[in-house]
Amino acid sequence: MSKLENNITNHLKMLSLDMIKEAGSGDVGLSLCSAPIFTTLFLRYLNYNRQDSNYINRDRVIVSNKLLPLMYASLHLFADSISMDNLKEYKKLNSITPGFANMNTPGIEIGSNTIGDVIASSVGIALGERYLENLIKLENNKCDLINYKTICICSEEDLMSGISYEAMSYAGNECLNKLIFIVVKTNVAKDSSTKETFKENLTDRFIALNYNVDIINDNASSIDGAIDDAYVSKKPTVIIVKSTYGIDSSKENSNIDYNSPLSDSEMTSLRNKYKLELPYQVSKELYLDIRKEIDKRLEKKLNRWQELKEESLKDLKLKEIINFLENGLKEINFKSENIKINTEYNEELLISNNKILNILANKSPFVLCGSNDNFVNTLGSITKSSIMQKDNPTARNIIFGSRTQAMGGIANGLAALGFKVFISAPLKDSNVLMPAIRLSAQNNLDVNYIFSQDTFLNTYENMGDGATYEINNLRNIPGLINFRPADINEIIGVYDIKSTFKNPSTIIIGSDKVKKLLGTNYKYVMAGAYRVKKERENVNAIIIATGSEVPYALNIANELEGYGIDFRVVSMPSMELFRRQTEKYQNMLLPKDVKTFTLEFSNKGSWYEFATNKDYILGLNDFSTSGTKEELLSNFNLDKDYIKAKIIELLKK
Repeated sequence: MSKLENNITNHLKMLSLDMIKEAGSGDVGLSLCSAPIFTTLFLRYLNYNRQDSNYINRDRVIVSNKLLPLMYASLHLFADSISMDNLKEYKKLNSITPGFANMNTPGIEIGSNTIGDVIASSVGIALGERYLENLIKLENNKCDLINYKTICICSEEDLMSGISYEAMSYAGNECLNKLIFIVVKTNVAKDSSTKETFKENLTDRFIALNYNVDIINDNASSIDGAIDDAYVSKKPTVIIVKSTYGIDSSKENSNIDYNSPLSDSEMTSLRNKYKLELPYQVSKELYLDIRKEIDKRLEKKLNRWQELKEESLKDLKLKEIINFLENGLKEINFKSENIKINTEYNEELLISNNKILNILANKSPFVLCGSNDNFVNTLGSITKSSIMQKDNPTARNIIFGSRTQAMGGIANGLAALGFKVFISAPLKDSNVLMPAIRLSAQNNLDVNYIFSQDTFLNTYENMGDGATYEINNLRNIPGLINFRPADINEIIGVYDIKSTFKNPSTIIIGSDKVKKLLGTNYKYVMAGAYRVKKERENVNAIIIATGSEVPYALNIANELEGYGIDFRVVSMPSMELFRRQTEKYQNMLLPKDVKTFTLEFSNKGSWYEFATNKDYILGLNDFSTSGTKEELLSNFNLDKDYIKAKIIELLKK
């Protein structure tokens, strides 16, 4: 390690420890032993532009949350995207250096909220790079406009999660050779009370998954050699860096808790060792030396790339790709008004959804689809495209198999690059996808989850595994827009919204055949709720329904008119969008003095704010069971005769 590299590494360590000390929490040991990795990468290998943190051919670096102090310090020293004041605000309210990775921080490629999700996100980013690179090659085989590496730096802990196993399995199968995982595998200094952790044989696991594997010590020369190998590998690479907690500690070989800030005396001892007297201390000379070294390595490369970009802008297709890389997919020319539906239309909602999805997807090459069940049951595929594979990298349908956890994380990585991603699965699998869905919502990633088998009635062969409480769970996620369209008209309305909105969303679809319903309108889906059946004179009661239950509610309301009940039926395809409407519109649609029922074959928890009281919520608070449709409706007191009798009884009170 050169004198400059050694100086940078010491500064990275102390800046990280200063941040951890001020915040009152953090992994001291990981910061101490991982700093050489960041020095080597940023100073000698990474392709980036310190004047432009959004340089589109930059190498992407993704780190787990425990390594964020080092990442923030590196972005400050090398990339000029984070100021010293930002470092001092680590973990503080409204800072751009939070304790969990967030895309609002310049230089942070994607957020993170759970152990191992950075691994799946990295796979998605690498998969997106391969797609874009080959899309460019189709237009100009010699154009090297996009050719970046995706490097994920994580701890051994991240490898213990299920999502990491699934994601790395997928990446190995796809031979994503520009994907590099640097795993810090930590032991503890001798005589420490903490037990050693060098137990699991990671090498055999990753060789079996088709990875290039390199096990090294945490010194500069070893890191150099491993990265050199990774850059020329034809497989994805795992670099396992064996490190030891405490080797830089002022109390080496003693009982130190490396998961918490060092004491004042320990910090002072390290400052003396590195000749850094004050917290957050960096000399002007070091800044200048770093910039001189980076410019020397990258200036010509960046200039050549800029010339290539200017030449590429003369080609309309390449210009479209460049615009996508710089801005993401902003808007699709969907033109919903041009879609004409025959009055006799009667088809399974999943088929209707697939047709409208394809109208949207065919407008842009930056719409991708994925599924965990080969699209057989979810019908969430782009019909004019084939399956994405290593020998077919520009296809737009991704089959994940049973890798459901990884599917959501990989989709988030793709969306972080600007893709509009639709992934599909049975609704019961939303529980497995929940961490990925939360990450989509927290970072406003354009991932759209198409969920089939939307109620306990939509199970295959009446296996009793249908959804009951999942919709309620999804509605509790802030920032997530949930859609449950009732017919083809409302499906058109959903995709009309998705053509311009980036919000992450779910589209919850039943499998029943549904006619084009009288009263539905794609234009009103944006309101979240609207009237599909008008009262004849003075409204006596209101039924709010969603999705597959809207025709059921209409049928019940029509039959109860014979009892002198003047019903208004409201379809609520999106509870979240309805809440965004003005109070005037909400009160006009749902007058507070009119008794209001809600009908949805799911958990009752979402409906307390809309129903007159809990007795007016027609749903269930139980798990499903096996049985025919008629048996299940009767078992949960949701058959038509029971509901009609209950409504009549309640309205008499």
